[in-house]
Amino acid sequence: MSQMLFNLEEATDTNRPALPDFRWIVVNSSGGKDSQTCLRNVVRECDRLGVPRKRIVVSHQDLGEMEWPGTRELVERQAACYGLSVRISRYRDRTGGEPSLLDYVRRRGMWPSSQQRYCTSEFKRGPGGRVLTELHRLAPGRILNVYGFRAEESPARARRHTFVRNQRFSSTARDVWDWLPIHEWSDAQVWADIRASGVPYHPAYDLGMPRLSCCFCIFAPRSALLVSARANPALLDRYCQVEEDIGHTFQNGCSLQEIRHAVQTGEQPAELHGSWNM
Repeated sequence: MSQMLFNLEEATDTNRPALPDFRWIVVNSSGGKDSQTCLRNVVRECDRLGVPRKRIVVSHQDLGEMEWPGTRELVERQAACYGLSVRISRYRDRTGGEPSLLDYVRRRGMWPSSQQRYCTSEFKRGPGGRVLTELHRLAPGRILNVYGFRAEESPARARRHTFVRNQRFSSTARDVWDWLPIHEWSDAQVWADIRASGVPYHPAYDLGMPRLSCCFCIFAPRSALLVSARANPALLDRYCQVEEDIGHTFQNGCSLQEIRHAVQTGEQPAELHGSWNM
């Protein structure tokens, strides 16, 4: 990532927070399998410790048409299973408008990359930060910012500390900490937990997707792009048009126009795994 969520110098000696010490416990949810498993385990731990569920808030950064259809509604359904409130946020420009990621890409003339990961900073981190600000104004106190990141997902995520003070969102008046409660979980453990929970998961997984993020992610392997292209042909056409208009390929060495052609000629996705180049 171009800008780390965590300040490694602020890592603690323990990887588990004292949940009763936090006024707000904000579980960031993409609607994906790791987010819903993370949420279930946060709720279970809060219940065990007697932390009221009204302190738990689900935060979803809505990407609109760029994310898989039904994602926002699924996040709300998953939260409702535990009686939790949901905060939905979106990217806003300086005029207060809410352009889509494709609008943003067209204006910049380049797709995001590992060096310029503005899809995360502008469309996820920024809106998510607004939620923390709103909650702190509503009821000041320490905030625990929770993510479903797992070590298996990528080498970069494997290196993350599981409990650390968030320097970006903290200030003299606000104390924000990040926690990764399922960081060491395997993919198999996540799915076992989902099956045990009975909470609905996104149907994109049944199509073969190993992750739920943007329909077309700059870090996705070719096979994942093929699966998404088959499921989202109209959105793919829009991405291809932007790619053509700005003269910049979606990934280094891989254009979505090539992916569209591959789908049209019958190329089948190879076996997909959870580790992406994030």
